[in-house]
Amino acid sequence: MNPILAYEFGYIPFSKLETVLWDFGPNAIYEVGERCFSFYCSKSNGLTDFDYYILNYGSGLNDEFEWYCN
Repeated sequence: MNPILAYEFGYIPFSKLETVLWDFGPNAIYEVGERCFSFYCSKSNGLTDFDYYILNYGSGLNDEFEWYCN
């Protein structure tokens, strides 16, 4: 399972995601989308206070619209 999805489902804490985030390959990034991956990179660098990346209903992985959630 993709580590970002495992974090979003509550299987692993963010501290675990933070350690494996930098080892992501292109397939893992493609699976969740580039914007989602960059959001969690920003979160791990302290650039955002939101906890989760949420796609707008009916949008694709790389669409313009996105939501963030605490």
